Amino acid sequence: MGMQETIRTFANRMFAYRTEMGLSQEELSDLLGLDNSYVSLLERGARVPSLISLHRIAMAFGVKPHDLLTEDDKGRKFSFRKKELTYLIRNAAPEKIDKIYRIVSVLREPVIKKTK
Repeated sequence: MGMQETIRTFANRMFAYRTEMGLSQEELSDLLGLDNSYVSLLERGARVPSLISLHRIAMAFGVKPHDLLTEDDKGRKFSFRKKELTYLIRNAAPEKIDKIYRIVSVLREPVIKKTK
């Protein structure tokens, strides 16, 4: 992948993560501590982020910087929520992982319909 393709991939991924999170460009710029016009330029591929900005953006989305620079291996649309859950579990304390496990276990149980 050439430089221009990497820049385009970054811009597309940044836009996709932001919109999947339901954030406006202004909200994202506030979260990142960056100027709104800079965030707009990044999403259009008109600017290239510094390594510090790339790291900040990745942390805000709960992904690795690598995830912002590369296409999904299988060409499938990524799921922000799945990546976010993976990130949260990976960085959670053991007692939080236990709580997450219990919640997921409850959600997996079949719903039993009561008959009258």
